[in-house]
Amino acid sequence: MTKHVRAIARDHDVHVIHLQLLRDIAVSEETFDGTSVTRVGFDPRKPLSMVRALGLIRRWATYSDVVHTMAFSSALVAAPAICHVPWVHTEHWNGVAFPRTIGAVWSNFAWVRHVLRLPTIVSGVSSLMNDALKPFARKGRVRTLGNVVDYAPSIEPRPENESIRLISVGSLIERKNPVLTVETLSWLRSRGHEATLVWDGQGPLLEAAQQRARQLGVEDFVYFKGQRSGEQLREDLSEANVFILLSSTETFCVAAAEALAAGRPVVMGDVGGQKDFIKPSNGRMVRELTPSAVGQAVLDVIADPDLSSPEKMAREIRDQYGAASISDTLTNLYREALAVHSEH
Repeated sequence: MTKHVRAIARDHDVHVIHLQLLRDIAVSEETFDGTSVTRVGFDPRKPLSMVRALGLIRRWATYSDVVHTMAFSSALVAAPAICHVPWVHTEHWNGVAFPRTIGAVWSNFAWVRHVLRLPTIVSGVSSLMNDALKPFARKGRVRTLGNVVDYAPSIEPRPENESIRLISVGSLIERKNPVLTVETLSWLRSRGHEATLVWDGQGPLLEAAQQRARQLGVEDFVYFKGQRSGEQLREDLSEANVFILLSSTETFCVAAAEALAAGRPVVMGDVGGQKDFIKPSNGRMVRELTPSAVGQAVLDVIADPDLSSPEKMAREIRDQYGAASISDTLTNLYREALAVHSEH
């Protein structure tokens, strides 16, 4: 969201209200990254904190030309406080598109997504998310607003040696299939390929992934590096020749887009918002998530003579999701919201 705020601030005055859910804290004011921010707690167990937060939102909404909420929880909380003001909501939470991935409790309450009928314009970060939003938003009011994709200051050539250097970036959670990724590495090595895997990120399945690597005898070729800074991540990407992330679902997948922005081809599953930017010239999407199918996709993309150059991959994703492009899209969304609001 910080990247979106920067993109908004290019052409507009911005004030951010940061709701700290399940916390009863006093209102505080600060400047973060050049933007004015008000932080306030919102705890349903403490009714006074709810009244305080809603009053703050209502007051700022009254002063604003457009209110922009991001992520479903903010829309749910802010709905009672936003009246008679153009309202744009942006959604990227996986639970909106795939409630079952969050668990049984949310699946039973996912009907509250109908609150998305209240905003003037609803935007999703991918075409997949937009399809999920259409049954809940106002008819004809769903638009696309992609995530802002950072890119490396310079594009490094892909390593020319014959080894396969895989990199994954993300939380080690069930949905992202880290154990399957380790098994894919093992499949590649069992067929004589000099393959390694770097995983940047942390999560509850770290131990399970490490144990599977030991069972398969590939523990010396898998490097779990934990949480990485932006500079460290760019360095890791520069040393890889394929980005791999075997998520069962993704609403967008910033990590994959940033890999393309570093000039690295992508191998992923075929369910998710990544369909908006992965194509044969920059990657592969695999329907059957098995070590053999994914491993073969890695080999195919490396050997593809029609694979785009690193520079072309970076240029195309930057044109689609760079900060300048997203800033232009945001301005158009606000203009549309103002126009629609004035008609009603």
